[in-house]
Amino acid sequence: MSRSSLRRELVIPITVLVIGVSAAIGWVSMKAGTDAVYTLTQRILVDMVNRINHATEKHLDGALIALESVAPSAGNVPKEQAFPTDMKVLEEKFWVASGLFMDVNNYVYFGGNDGRFVGVYRISNGMVQLFWREPEWNKRFVYRVGHVGDRAELLRSDAFDPRLRPWYQAARESEKPVWSKIYNNFSFHYPTITLAKAVYQKNHEFAGVVATDLTLKELSNFLRKLEISKNSVAYIVDADGFIVATSGQEIPERTVNGVPERMRAIDMKTPLINQTFQKLGNASALTSGTQPIETSIGTVDVAISPLGIRQGLNWQTVVAVPRSDFMSSINQGFLQSMVIAFACIIFALTIGLTIVERVVRDIRKLTSAAEKFGNGEPMPALRINRTDEIGKLAQTFTEMENKLRFDKLTQVANRESLFAQINYLQKQALEHPGKIGGFTLLFVDLDRFKSINDNHGHDAGDKALVIIAARLRSAIRDTDEVARYGGDEFVLLLKDTSNSIDINNMVEKICSVVEQPIALDDVIVGVGVSIGWASFPEDGEDYVRLIKIADSRMYNRKRDRKSAQSVHVV
Repeated sequence: MSRSSLRRELVIPITVLVIGVSAAIGWVSMKAGTDAVYTLTQRILVDMVNRINHATEKHLDGALIALESVAPSAGNVPKEQAFPTDMKVLEEKFWVASGLFMDVNNYVYFGGNDGRFVGVYRISNGMVQLFWREPEWNKRFVYRVGHVGDRAELLRSDAFDPRLRPWYQAARESEKPVWSKIYNNFSFHYPTITLAKAVYQKNHEFAGVVATDLTLKELSNFLRKLEISKNSVAYIVDADGFIVATSGQEIPERTVNGVPERMRAIDMKTPLINQTFQKLGNASALTSGTQPIETSIGTVDVAISPLGIRQGLNWQTVVAVPRSDFMSSINQGFLQSMVIAFACIIFALTIGLTIVERVVRDIRKLTSAAEKFGNGEPMPALRINRTDEIGKLAQTFTEMENKLRFDKLTQVANRESLFAQINYLQKQALEHPGKIGGFTLLFVDLDRFKSINDNHGHDAGDKALVIIAARLRSAIRDTDEVARYGGDEFVLLLKDTSNSIDINNMVEKICSVVEQPIALDDVIVGVGVSIGWASFPEDGEDYVRLIKIADSRMYNRKRDRKSAQSVHVV
């Protein structure tokens, strides 16, 4: 065999082997990374849709509450009440109602069957406008006012008859509150939807319509503040396919013959909106859940969820994320793996395999962490100390996990993370009976915290919450968990409490630590602590019951403390 043929026999098989092995490892790395990204993407999509729905329905509920405060439903009052049509009485009521939810629901008004109109529009705390039209007038006057009854500054007048407005006519024909179609506000030209309700005199004679506006511009502003991914888009559509709000920069409105007109999702120029909606089909027939959709810009993962059903609307929330947004780091890592494979041919097979194995190991960590995170299990520390794309992916994964699991203000666990950990402990106890110890929940409620906010401002209250959360963390073991349940309430998850700790001693310790004076910037404040507890499995086997029992014991303790203080004062 010649020297050249021996070289070929040695080099070619080794080269083919290294390329084949490297290609296989590259494929495994790509598959593992894709699985990890897909798992995380689905979780982010679902969580983002839920967040949008929660915020939007809060605004819709605000409109219902505003009307209810002015014209209560029969089921919410002890006896039938006639609606007061006296304009001065209504002015006082609307001052209160328009201030309930000023961000998006700050305009409340009434149109009477005789043409009278009164409305209060709170632009800000220092800027309030009053709209006024007496029955015999043919114009409506708009005043800038500072208090009820103020008419000092006339801003403008306009030809306005409430009886001709669509919201008035729709409410008159309905027996319950009715939402209007989306339109441009008569006075301010904002995309708006109106909730209107017919009201009656005591003799059941029709008196007019009371209504409130929900400004949709604020919903779009909220969507634009969401951090999903670089090229993603979130939008809300009504049952007819018209855009309600969108996170994109494109305005869902066009002018036809000089008249502004709302746009359907399929007519938008933004590809992620019109293409995903075309693929999804009719807005009223959308199916909730997540699904991949092929578009001209590649595969797009889409999450859909109904919105506003409880409030009487048939809207849909859609979040669309190009898969390439999450796959760019994986793709770059795959190309680098191929470069490393060719370098291995030149330098050494061993070096190449070592490098590739390191890549695979780290991506497997990401996959395992994503699966645990999706199942609600505690996510292990990744310990991926790299500066390349995989390191960036690991860092991004950790940051996303922190955003989803930890309270933004206090940096302790949030409510969802607490429930996930409890479910995991319960699952472990069922799978390993007798081997997994029980756990205890401590429900912590702060006394006198409201006075800090009232006397020193919410910034001071936030700083106090951060300090209290740190004190709670220091009072328990490293294996235990502190979670902010909401407002000034915390829940402590004490693991393996069958025989290892005395709950009463732990409660006293926490009270002693938390009730120490708190030094803020220029004042020293203090809070009291009321704590209730519940243990698994003695007090219950699901977190809803455990929280309820701990909360009840906390209130009993708070009541006993107040009673003791009252006796001491006497």
